[in-house]
Amino acid sequence: MTRRRVAVAVPTRGRPAWCAEAVASALGQDGVDVEVGVALDGPQPETRAALGALGDPRVRVVEHPPAGRSAARNAAVRATTAPLVAFLDDDDVLLPGALAARVAALDRHPHAVLVHGPATARRGARDDGGARGVAEAAVVGARAAETCGDGLARQLSGRSPLPSTVLLRREGFDRVGGFDEDLPTGEDWVFFLRLAGTGPFVTLAAPTVLYRRHDGQVRSDPAAQEAALARWLARYFDDPRTPEHARAARARVEARHLAWIARNHRLAGDAAAARRCLRRAVALDARLLLHPRRFLRWLGVPLGGTRA
Repeated sequence: MTRRRVAVAVPTRGRPAWCAEAVASALGQDGVDVEVGVALDGPQPETRAALGALGDPRVRVVEHPPAGRSAARNAAVRATTAPLVAFLDDDDVLLPGALAARVAALDRHPHAVLVHGPATARRGARDDGGARGVAEAAVVGARAAETCGDGLARQLSGRSPLPSTVLLRREGFDRVGGFDEDLPTGEDWVFFLRLAGTGPFVTLAAPTVLYRRHDGQVRSDPAAQEAALARWLARYFDDPRTPEHARAARARVEARHLAWIARNHRLAGDAAAARRCLRRAVALDARLLLHPRRFLRWLGVPLGGTRA
């Protein structure tokens, strides 16, 4: 049987050791023919040296002036040619067999445009072994089953794929035009919302990636998230190409993102900002309070915390 060709797109800036670890995890994948495109967001001699030390001709490194994560991710995709594309952030690591598992799932659902799944989280510079991540993945996999369905409905309910868990067909990437390069955050939501309008998403049961949590992530900056929210919502929901039924869900989507941002504000120690975002969220969609115990336990805010 012919091995499938998979491109792994890695955008990077200022993380030479982590980037080399991410790329090595892609090069070590079994069952597929891998090529890796690494896009340097600005000059990074240390990263070039770390990647060069891998000594693998399957890695193609491209460089462009600093333009942000989306521009780098688009450039990394363009640096490759394989018909299937996997995203991998420079601070994440693919688990053994990750790409083969995603390819097999996409083959089982030829009408689907994308496959994704959960991630196993880790914190810090390195993990003490992929074996633990694989064991955790097996536990998660035992609790769930692979599904294929309406990706747009999932997106509109407030759940979006983590980019490092995604494998998609290149024609889908080209069809929606890649990631919006002028959005500082939320660009992945916009991209996956657009892509979900073109076909179903496959959701895997078990994680295929180790996701590193650290303070340098945009996801760790609730102020940046809050500031960018209106902009990326407008980018998708004000687009005349957006389906009418999707536009009708705008308030619900905004409410769920505000609730998530409120949680992040609380974790960052800004209770006033958390209350502000939570009040806005509930005003947009009071259904958030239909299950108050579950919601407030997730948010970690006392009942009185929703008041001014």
